[in-house]
Amino acid sequence: MAKASVENVYADRSKVTDKLVDRYFELTLREGNRQAFVDRLNMSTDKSSFQKIRLIQKRTLILWGEEDKLIPLKMAHRFHNDLQNDTLVILKGLGHIPMEESPNQSLVPVMSFLKNVE
Repeated sequence: MAKASVENVYADRSKVTDKLVDRYFELTLREGNRQAFVDRLNMSTDKSSFQKIRLIQKRTLILWGEEDKLIPLKMAHRFHNDLQNDTLVILKGLGHIPMEESPNQSLVPVMSFLKNVE
């Protein structure tokens, strides 16, 4: 189950090693994590909360994996349309956690964004 979960967030499944799966599994065993997961599943969803994103005025970097299977790419574009002062970067060939799947590829737009923050 842990392996399937990790494979679901990586676009390149060849990067899903036993060591990586073990790390994620060990995180599930940490005190409080199981209860936090159950609590998250039981949370009611406020369907209007997404509208609050329009209130954000600070410069914002949206970093999105093109192959994200958990949150569709169309949501990145929705955030981009709703934010007043954003930079949208879509990382080719990466999944839900691009900063972990390809740290070097993810770091380039982050460093560029930070150099231009006032």
